[in-house]
Amino acid sequence: MIDAQTLKDFVRRSKGIKILYVEDDRQIREDTMRLLLRFVDRVEGAANGQEGLDKYREGAFDIVISDIRMPHLNGIEMVRGIKKLNKDQKIIVISAHDEAQYLMELINLGVSNFLLKPLDVQQLLDVLSELVDYLWFSKLEHTYQKILENTVDKKTVELKETKRAIKNLTDELLQRLISAAEHKDSDTGEHISRMGLYSKRLAQELGVSQEFIEAIGFASPLHDIGKIGIPDNVLLKQGGLTRDEFEVIKTHSTIGASILSGSSHSNIQMAESIALCHHERWDGSGYPAGLSGEAIPLEARIVIICDQYDALVMKRPYKPPFQHKKAIEIITRGDGRTLPTHFDPNVLDAFIKVAADFNAIYNKNSD
Repeated sequence: MIDAQTLKDFVRRSKGIKILYVEDDRQIREDTMRLLLRFVDRVEGAANGQEGLDKYREGAFDIVISDIRMPHLNGIEMVRGIKKLNKDQKIIVISAHDEAQYLMELINLGVSNFLLKPLDVQQLLDVLSELVDYLWFSKLEHTYQKILENTVDKKTVELKETKRAIKNLTDELLQRLISAAEHKDSDTGEHISRMGLYSKRLAQELGVSQEFIEAIGFASPLHDIGKIGIPDNVLLKQGGLTRDEFEVIKTHSTIGASILSGSSHSNIQMAESIALCHHERWDGSGYPAGLSGEAIPLEARIVIICDQYDALVMKRPYKPPFQHKKAIEIITRGDGRTLPTHFDPNVLDAFIKVAADFNAIYNKNSD
């Protein structure tokens, strides 16, 4: 028997519950509907299975209560139709003792509960209380899930916005750092931009991962950041450098690596590697460590060709600009100062294949 507290909870949780009651006996239908309305807000009646199915199609019901034997469309056929529309619908079937042969089919259809005629009010309230509790807790769980999903979505958006803001701030700070280095050197902003474009194109031709391609596009413009630490009288000197002055210039690689060192950001770690090693040569004749072959990081082996090409086609204080064809000839055949052995053969082959793209990048982003 339902106790006072359970009944109180039942009434409280029944708020908003809508019941469809299907019974062909008018007096029983009206009496039972009056009883149900003492506990739930809305009850609609139907005189047979067809009317019940039609009403179900028109509006949503939380619970369906139905007799079995009815004219036009019996309870089993109506339940079958309702379950096709909503397999999760909660249904209570009221049956007589001689209708037991239908029960297995109704169980297979997913009927929630069975009550025997004549209808016992207390049993009806017990069954309804259980179903209302189930629906109430399901709604509570659904509401909590939606709140959780909305919270997660909100936090995800906030996290994305925060990451985007951090990236924008990082990019801006790096651009300002690059700009500061530019003011110390004769290189232009266009040279810095071209380095990113050259490096990405060459990396693509080498078939590396998209992650590597994006990283080198970000990192390569920082290759000469260490020049910020070179004295102006050496860095900006017109004409040839003395041996000692060139040794000072060479320190820009270690200065740049020092500026970029210690970061947990993978792109800046690559920038550190490029800053340190972009003057290392495949044959071991480069600086600062005289690395050779694959001991030189791939990103530095890419950047050295890009930097060499751009230096050749640019006007520099100590030389006029070379035409694209001449620059390619110097890199692939050598001119005494630049030799093909300075470059990774695989990277050099890839460079030759995309040389026309380098020319297009320069023309589109010329000084």
